[in-house]
Amino acid sequence: MSINNKVPQEVRIGFLVHDVSRMRRTLFDQAMKPLGITRSQWWVLSQLSRHARSGMLQTELARDLDVGKVTVGGLIDRLEVAGYVVRQPEKTDRRAKRIMITERGHEILQEMVAVGHRLNGIILQGLAPEAVAAAERALETMKENIRGAVAEKDEVELPVGVFAPDEPQPAALTAPRKLRAGGR
Repeated sequence: MSINNKVPQEVRIGFLVHDVSRMRRTLFDQAMKPLGITRSQWWVLSQLSRHARSGMLQTELARDLDVGKVTVGGLIDRLEVAGYVVRQPEKTDRRAKRIMITERGHEILQEMVAVGHRLNGIILQGLAPEAVAAAERALETMKENIRGAVAEKDEVELPVGVFAPDEPQPAALTAPRKLRAGGR
């Protein structure tokens, strides 16, 4: 019996989503390397591109990327030195900085989009448009389910261990444990 037959489907999908995401990032890193953009930098630029007209406060960017303020500050420093972004004082709070993409930043974003299109051709090869649409719908639903679980609950029940369906679980491990939202 193969390992895939022992792992429950709801566990396999989590591993597959994680693996595809990780492998896609690695492929994108390889494609962006000649442009001199690191994964963290393209991650910041991608997030900023969703707010290209208004920019984002540095604190908002840190929150959305799920990194610390110091980490995002260092990334912005490097992007600013490269000419991809600028910091502008926030109108209502001069201490706060709004991060804006520069013209040069928009140019590198256009290259990133072109790279993304080429990579999507590789990644989606052999999949019918209907299959891609179904995968998108499933992932959007999963994303919304997770967003709702994180936003609505302080605690989420998680199983302590994962066991194959045909293997007995030790009694001590069958009770769910509670984790606070955010993994604490």
